[in-house]
Amino acid sequence: MLIPSDNIVKGRDKREWKNQNPKQVALNSNARFPLLPIDENHSTDLSAPRGGSSPAFGWMKNLCADETGAIWADVEWTERGRDAVAKKEYRFISPVFSHNEKGEINCILRAALTNTPNLELPALNSERLENNEKEVPMFKELLTLLGLPETATEADVIAAVKTLNAAKETTALQAEKLKVDLAAYAPRADLNAMETRAVTAEKQIAALNAEQLKKDAEAAVDTAIANRKIAPASKDQYLVLCSTKEGLETFRNIIAASPAIISTESTPANAAPDAQISLNSEEASFAKAAGKTPEEWAKLKEAGK
Repeated sequence: MLIPSDNIVKGRDKREWKNQNPKQVALNSNARFPLLPIDENHSTDLSAPRGGSSPAFGWMKNLCADETGAIWADVEWTERGRDAVAKKEYRFISPVFSHNEKGEINCILRAALTNTPNLELPALNSERLENNEKEVPMFKELLTLLGLPETATEADVIAAVKTLNAAKETTALQAEKLKVDLAAYAPRADLNAMETRAVTAEKQIAALNAEQLKKDAEAAVDTAIANRKIAPASKDQYLVLCSTKEGLETFRNIIAASPAIISTESTPANAAPDAQISLNSEEASFAKAAGKTPEEWAKLKEAGK
């Protein structure tokens, strides 16, 4: 880590800089040189101008900003630098960066191995690492979510995640156990009685609905007969049609759009059996269309056909 995640970067010497756009800083740094040097105690800035030596202990590349705003770099250590870090001769990195008059960091130029860093950055070789084991960068946010300190190791993080997964599985099992049979909490006889009452209630509601539908059908058919839109002899057939809600609705629509076609005239009740049958004009038209004589039509009508 070269720059911490804070928007305001504070040095131990009380100076402050702004890290407002860490991603752009990383891009600017990579664009300046593909490899940026790591020297010893800022020898490039302090010794080299006076003709002194400033060998590279490592070379930085692939600078990038993480989600927290901290800026990191991959390092290719020289043999001398690798030994210095492995032997814990130097424990910290101290970056050198440029900034504008507002104190906004705009480019990282190089860095130095030191034991007196100005910025508060993680140690290169912390006491928790053995055999120069590579330290894996841990985001502060992730560690906070896991309830771990900033000094947590990769093993600590893995253990915390495993604990969370185990807790999740336990919660799922407990939820499954909550799906119990009601019979464990209520007598079976009571449950059967409740079920019987529910079924009986459903049947009673269905019977009431059927009774009401029958009344509505009879009323609709009787009204159609009274308005001379259907013959009385056809009542039973129309009642069958109206035995369902859909049929009743269809019948009502047909009747509403139909004119009166049944004449109020009728054959005298005391007419002689062999008397000539006389049909009104509408019935005569029906008889003729059906190929029936007036006498045959009258018999069909009388039979309810």
